[in-house]
Amino acid sequence: MADIIIDDRPPPPAPITVKQAIDELQVTLNQIRRKLRTLIDWYIFPDVVPNSIKAYDPRLQILQARLRTLSTIDYNQLPYIIDGSDATAANYLNEIVEQMQNSARGIQTIFFEHYDRDLLDRRPFAMIWETLMYRQEQIRQFHALNPSNPSRRMPEDLRPQELGNFCRGALGISNRRDRGTISFVEKRELNEENRRKLKAFGGAYLNWQCPECAYKVRYHVTGSTTSNIHTTDEIRGHVDLPIQYRSSWLAKCHLYVPQSEKTSFSSNASRRESYAPLKYGCVFCFAKGYELERRETAFTTIREFAQHIAHEHVNPLPPSLLIHRYSVAVDGKTVTLGRWDLNLL
Repeated sequence: MADIIIDDRPPPPAPITVKQAIDELQVTLNQIRRKLRTLIDWYIFPDVVPNSIKAYDPRLQILQARLRTLSTIDYNQLPYIIDGSDATAANYLNEIVEQMQNSARGIQTIFFEHYDRDLLDRRPFAMIWETLMYRQEQIRQFHALNPSNPSRRMPEDLRPQELGNFCRGALGISNRRDRGTISFVEKRELNEENRRKLKAFGGAYLNWQCPECAYKVRYHVTGSTTSNIHTTDEIRGHVDLPIQYRSSWLAKCHLYVPQSEKTSFSSNASRRESYAPLKYGCVFCFAKGYELERRETAFTTIREFAQHIAHEHVNPLPPSLLIHRYSVAVDGKTVTLGRWDLNLL
């Protein structure tokens, strides 16, 4: 008779969603802060707390703020604009878990070395440490499970190509699948500002044309190294708004514009505004679970769109996941020190 093999390995971690993981990590972070406070009260109070220990709580508060901003994202909606949204979120959560582990280890080491040599045997952070290890394994599953997008379809395939939605071409360029075409802007299409810039700086104006709809956006180039929408150094802005942006930002946020769009407008200005086709949608609002609605999260002109970004997303800033994913800078600085598409001043 064959020997019975007993598998005493622990079962694999239970599946979890990104939202659940964030909620659970917030609970664990509060436990670390409470444990730190308990150790201070037990071993140090009423003496002055050393700086090496006092420094931990501000670090934990920063991690708390990061989790809080990540929790504002709707992870069921995020796959509609970002490839591999769960895997992207996992990268941020793994970094936070590692910093939480470092904090627990560092706090325990300080109290062991300076206050109580028997502390390691009592393992004050044992439950917290085991919980963090378990969460880490759950988060690693995001890459394979894709709980928010189990079909693993690309954003372009999740919503119909119709008015009021982000265009497939916009989603493609946002996810590094730019299939747009380039053409020269005809002289008769140049406005006075364009002509002044050409006279002052030379170069030419090009159109980026969406491969999926009638949308196109022009941008200025002055040399061969800046001859496409991803490398042009042209910066757009409005004197009364604390933002700057490039044409690539507009291309990433454009809504579907049918090739045969024939919109008739009334002579009445208010009616004309009401029926003007929507051209830009706010990816930050959409990622938080808001649908694209006229004058709220979707806009007919570049200026309206810029006003919304300036009024709603400069303070507070969008979550770090969205800042990095959409190449957003703050005061001209990005985390990667690379090129930005949107600069919040």
